[in-house]
Amino acid sequence: MIKQTQLALVISAVLSAPALAEEVYSFDEVVVSATRTEQNIEDVSSSVATVSRSQLDNTMTNNLQDTLKYTPGVEAEGGGRFGVSGFNIRGIDDSRVKVMVDGIQQPVPYNPGASQQRKYPNTVETDTLAGIEVNKGPSSSLYGSDALGGVVLLRTKNPEDVLLTDGDENRFGIKSSYASVNEEFKNTLTWAMRNGDWETIAMLTYADGKEYKTHSDGSDILGPDRGAADPADSTLYNGLAKVFYQANEAHRLGLTFEYYNYQYDSFLASEEGYEIMPGFTYTDSSVADDNTRVRVGFEHDWQMNNRVADELLWKLSYQTTESKSDNYDTTNFFPVYNDRMRNRHRTAQDDSIQFDAQFNKLLAYDSHYHELTYGASYLRNDFSLQNTDYFIKSGQTGVPDGTSKPGSTGLPNAKVTQWGIFVQDQAFLLDERLVLSAGLRYDSFETAPEVSDGYDKPNVDNNNDAFTGRLGAVYHVSEMFSPYVQISQGFKAPTVYDLYYVYDQGAIFEGNPDLEAEKSLSYEVGLRGKNDVVQYELNAFYNDYDNFITEQKIGEQGNKDVITMQNIDKARIYGAEFATTVRGPQGLYSRLSVAYANGEDTKTGKELDSVAPLTAVLGLGYNEPNQKYGALVNYKIVAKKDEWQQADNVTAPSYTTLDLTAYYRPMQDLTLRAGLFNAFDEKYWAYDDLQGENDGLKDFDTQAGRNWGINLEYFY
Repeated sequence: MIKQTQLALVISAVLSAPALAEEVYSFDEVVVSATRTEQNIEDVSSSVATVSRSQLDNTMTNNLQDTLKYTPGVEAEGGGRFGVSGFNIRGIDDSRVKVMVDGIQQPVPYNPGASQQRKYPNTVETDTLAGIEVNKGPSSSLYGSDALGGVVLLRTKNPEDVLLTDGDENRFGIKSSYASVNEEFKNTLTWAMRNGDWETIAMLTYADGKEYKTHSDGSDILGPDRGAADPADSTLYNGLAKVFYQANEAHRLGLTFEYYNYQYDSFLASEEGYEIMPGFTYTDSSVADDNTRVRVGFEHDWQMNNRVADELLWKLSYQTTESKSDNYDTTNFFPVYNDRMRNRHRTAQDDSIQFDAQFNKLLAYDSHYHELTYGASYLRNDFSLQNTDYFIKSGQTGVPDGTSKPGSTGLPNAKVTQWGIFVQDQAFLLDERLVLSAGLRYDSFETAPEVSDGYDKPNVDNNNDAFTGRLGAVYHVSEMFSPYVQISQGFKAPTVYDLYYVYDQGAIFEGNPDLEAEKSLSYEVGLRGKNDVVQYELNAFYNDYDNFITEQKIGEQGNKDVITMQNIDKARIYGAEFATTVRGPQGLYSRLSVAYANGEDTKTGKELDSVAPLTAVLGLGYNEPNQKYGALVNYKIVAKKDEWQQADNVTAPSYTTLDLTAYYRPMQDLTLRAGLFNAFDEKYWAYDDLQGENDGLKDFDTQAGRNWGINLEYFY
């Protein structure tokens, strides 16, 4: 647990900040994720976390894992070879959290369990981001399936995020950076233009680096006792281009193209000489991964101004994501084979067509008004796996070298179809002091499996549907006191893995195509307020989850257990969060956030592995009045986690980290930033990296020790 004296010092440091400000600061903030339309956050009846471009810059965020590390109740999970696996919102993660880039749904995570392959929704270059919004809690009434635990919206830059004026303008920029945590050099070029009715932006990023370091005292040796990270080389290419055309006052058209490619080559030093069973050893293991995402989209903003709607926003997009992994090794297993060299090639791909249409209508009356939003969405996703085992050297007498065979995928190729319709009303009453919101959505989804070389078992389709709703209210008693309350529902359609995964080694795993959608019901109450000096939000939440899909033993066949996925588990998560910002005189400011959550599997009574321990972050910063220079210190405190669903012999110890960043602007368009991270060189483990572990703490699983970064950005 966090020592009470330590947490008390954090809280008192913020509350003792200057109560009077010599300058007037604005805390006005606009969010989109909570209602699908632009709203002042003070009128939203749920908790929404935001990270602006300036915050990403000030904290020197250089990768997706660090984008939300100071955000209460939200974590980016994973790392290492396969990168960020997804996001955790108040203890719910994996495919139960929806990830969207510019409104385009990203594929659900795919993790077959074996170490040869992963496919995660992490193909996002952070330099292109204009900001991030996280809608905490069930959000299916707005965004449909997979929003059981919430939604992470990543928005890439538009021309207006770079241009300085409203007139014709060209602006060019270059950003060069270095991060010691993975020895990465990165360069990003930006061009934005407005000429008459045309606007465009183009961004190109290239980076090359090495493996993300573990703590510095990790042993640099070969074999399972290795503490240092496996050596690796990485290369990143990213391109983003957007063109907008204002055809007339009523019609604005846009076209987007995005290309992302990340390559990761590594020698698995930690597996050198690994003995999977007596006499069966691995040597010379290496991997070469190639992850790609391509997106092409068209959008149309139509100012209709008629009885049907004031505005129609619709977009049509095509996106393909592909994960290729080559896994090389030499194996010995006498007398079956000797010095067998092989490559287990694994390819996973998602191709999707997505359509989204949203109508907005303002209904004004004498005493109140309504903001009505309604629309529809459609997604067709083709999921495919292609696994091939290449025997460079067969290692067997009579078997020629250079042979190959299809590798078992355990999953079928499948076509996933989802469509939904929704309606939402936000009513402003009593001179906008009372804001009521209500939403309803219907979704239909179907998964159709297909046989392939790696999966020859025919299966039936899975068809399902769901209604989800939301009710909320905000009452502005005063500027400093606005209570809010919301009840919302969420659901997650079963994934291809949930429905059809099969396996017969050691145990017999059978698919279950009759699974129902997982469901959630959330209750949230909160307070928020602001003035020229302070802004705060305090909330409490209670979430019930039903029909959790989990593994269950259903019998035995011979000496093997028979296991399948079933809808039986129930879970509950409750907690509270507090966040505040205090503005002091002459550019001083302080921030504090505290997040607490408790969750349990109601069947077993055990704490959910995915629920984060008590976490607090204190930030102290200074900006020179003319924004010529400034600095920020973030102090993060995380309690220990020693209660798990699956692990019994491991504890994620408590830890504290201190990050320092600073910037200097010698001229208006030139900015130099530098940062020192984990300044105390704390040795620590992220709790999500220890889920399911029973072998104690290993240096190989530690986070990086003291590291630093620097970047230079210039626009002209």
